[in-house]
Amino acid sequence: MARIDRAKLFTGLGYAGFIIIVATAITYGMIPAAQRYTWVGWIVGLLCLIAYVVGSFNTIRDYFKKRSARYGVNAFILILLVLGILVFVEAISARHSARFDLTASKRFTLSEQTLKILKNLEKPVRVTAFYQEASPQAEKARDLLDQYAYASRKFSFDFVDPDRFPGKARRYKITTYGTLVLETDTREEKITQATEQELTNALLRVTRKGEKVIYFMTGHDEKSTENYGKDGYSGVKKAIEDQNYAVRDLLLMRAEKVPADASVLIIAGPKKALFPEEIFTLKRFIDQGGHLLILIDPETDTGLSEFLRSCGIEVGQDVIVDKLSRLFGADYLTPIVSQYAGYHPITENFKIASFFPLARSISVAQDVPQHVQNIELAKTGPSSWAETDLVMLKKGKASFDNQKDTMGPIPVAVVSTIRHETTEANNDEAKETVENKTEAPDRKKDTLRPARIVVFGDSDFAGNTYLNLSGNRDLFMNTISWLAEEEDLIAIRPKKQESQPVVLSYTQGRVIFWTSVVLLPAAVLIIGIVVLRRRRIAE
Repeated sequence: MARIDRAKLFTGLGYAGFIIIVATAITYGMIPAAQRYTWVGWIVGLLCLIAYVVGSFNTIRDYFKKRSARYGVNAFILILLVLGILVFVEAISARHSARFDLTASKRFTLSEQTLKILKNLEKPVRVTAFYQEASPQAEKARDLLDQYAYASRKFSFDFVDPDRFPGKARRYKITTYGTLVLETDTREEKITQATEQELTNALLRVTRKGEKVIYFMTGHDEKSTENYGKDGYSGVKKAIEDQNYAVRDLLLMRAEKVPADASVLIIAGPKKALFPEEIFTLKRFIDQGGHLLILIDPETDTGLSEFLRSCGIEVGQDVIVDKLSRLFGADYLTPIVSQYAGYHPITENFKIASFFPLARSISVAQDVPQHVQNIELAKTGPSSWAETDLVMLKKGKASFDNQKDTMGPIPVAVVSTIRHETTEANNDEAKETVENKTEAPDRKKDTLRPARIVVFGDSDFAGNTYLNLSGNRDLFMNTISWLAEEEDLIAIRPKKQESQPVVLSYTQGRVIFWTSVVLLPAAVLIIGIVVLRRRRIAE
């Protein structure tokens, strides 16, 4: 029986250990699914190297006594030192890094609204993305989720292949690939599209405490949230529901009061005047700190003029004309709104023009109560004017009259904040006091939350036809967020990414082909031949 050569055996173990460790490292980097099993390779490779060191200790010791070995050790130490510096720099950059999006469409930049929501996360949010490993959609989703995780340390994500881990897929009741599950300690939301808009809306739903209700008043031929036509508000309803609000209708003439759970009451373009009882209910709603959004179209008598005037808001009996709109392909009765109150939360940093088809002026009244603070929120351009001669306007012969008309900029929206004190008397006692004109008993006074009112001189700008035009959608939704006391959500909302293909002409294509495929390689080849010939001549 031949004896085993111990030196060759331990040398073989050393080579085997080195090869196993290198193979394990490659597997760890290239096959994420196998990462949980690579510990076996690390242990086996390390044991082989330890066996080599123990079995060849004398040979290794004699080798390190040589001068060349000492030089090699010094070089190895310098290499380790350089690698250590690089690792240290990488660790610092991982914690204190900066990203720059150089794409024209800012494809890898999250919207301002998303960044606000991520910045104000109060509790951790975990996302589990169920994708197949080889799915191209998985990489797109990973890039998007990585942007969210980069913006907030309280946002984390993980990818799971439902085919490899069916138990986890069953636990989350996953039925389709590409499902993302957002979780907190108490809530869970699922989406099937990995877009910023869907992900941000799901993030709102999973982190918001409770559900806020937005009421739309009915009974006066207002804009309907169930109307999917060009004049309907179905698009507004979906936009509001995407922000995790509940949308309900309210027939105010049958209700004794506005429901207590109403975060915002919207009166969208009524064509018939409100009854005095309804106006009284609105006053009581405002006196209790309610929040109201009113959209009034021109040439309509809503019965709200006196009520709004008591709040320091003047409703103009006019129609705004803006001939500059023709440059944008719009009618001259569709004024361009490009001037906003930059110091108000609704329009702060808002730099997108809005279009108001057939609008009337809404301005701050001359006499504003002391407890009311009013701001003209949005205005048309300086070339517009408020036309009061509606008869000539219908005939298409309108022109600016210095005596009757008002030159632009014309305000089309006013926001009002009403601060007041109230007593502990209940609503029925207050109503009875007003009806009987008797003095209310002395009560302990408490300060209510300020009431908020926003009035627009047009309702069509938020209809299905114009909602997604320029800044209309963002202006309307910012108003809803402010009225609902969720200023953190006021921003430019995520837009759907649009592909921008590069289209080359025939000549441009041929130039790029000949330059990259023919001329550059030929230049390298020619230079190489010239250098080779010179060397041969020199020899």
